[in-house]
Amino acid sequence: MKNFIVATLWIIFLFSICNTATAQSPLVGVYAQHYGGAVQYHYRVVNNGMFNISAIWIGYNTLNDSNRSNDVFELKTRPSGMDIFDIPAASNASPLGWEVVYIGQEETIAHSIKWRIADSNASPLLVGATLNGMRITLDKMDSSYVNSHATIHFSNHPALDDISVPLQLLDVTPPQFTFSLSPNTLQQNEKFVPISANISVKDDYDPVPEIKLESITANELLEAEDILGARLGTDDRQFMFKAKSEGRNRSGRIYTVVYSATDASGNRAVATATVTVRHDNGEQDEHKDKSGRN
Repeated sequence: MKNFIVATLWIIFLFSICNTATAQSPLVGVYAQHYGGAVQYHYRVVNNGMFNISAIWIGYNTLNDSNRSNDVFELKTRPSGMDIFDIPAASNASPLGWEVVYIGQEETIAHSIKWRIADSNASPLLVGATLNGMRITLDKMDSSYVNSHATIHFSNHPALDDISVPLQLLDVTPPQFTFSLSPNTLQQNEKFVPISANISVKDDYDPVPEIKLESITANELLEAEDILGARLGTDDRQFMFKAKSEGRNRSGRIYTVVYSATDASGNRAVATATVTVRHDNGEQDEHKDKSGRN
């Protein structure tokens, strides 16, 4: 009877520990940056749990159940320059004493990225401490690197299973983004005029957000040759407008240009500017003066 009571109390103790650890799970944050034509994802772990941490999987979700056959690999794009399963040194960074490895799911492109202690002299991430310096580089943006899960392995409590937590996006603010067009006023002469976009953009995490020319429209029906050299969907800041306006349009032709700025974490800002082609009605005004009509 005594042994049964002790065993029961031990089970209750372990259950309470697991629940407490889950309630006080570590926080795994992520932000992204454009860098040299690539995209870098940076991770930070804050150990708010009750036990030390010796490994962190990014893009791996155990669903917090005991059926490991249900585990989900969530990442889609392989790190830059990968050959089979080795992540090139130029495509990753790790804290001192840690290393990063690629773990793929058989017969699929799905995978996870795992940081683990590599040096026997290195310390695990202690309770209350923060681990920085984890970085992975891709050739292109992949939202799965910021919208997936992290799985935590605790090093000093064998009875506690790995815990999966959602990644927390650290960069949630769109870039500060404005632009102007030069010139922004044209005289109607049916000629093509070069237009330049002067763009100012700043982001709290990403030093070079992606700029795209989204659209060019007008308050008049445009013909195909009224706009030259505009490459929509690219960082195109030079194009040409035809200085033309319909005679019946008293406000003149107004070209409306829209650009977007998107940081590597996926936050997007949109800005708009216009170019006006002044309506030339001098001949009509002169005729009105001579006829005496207003």
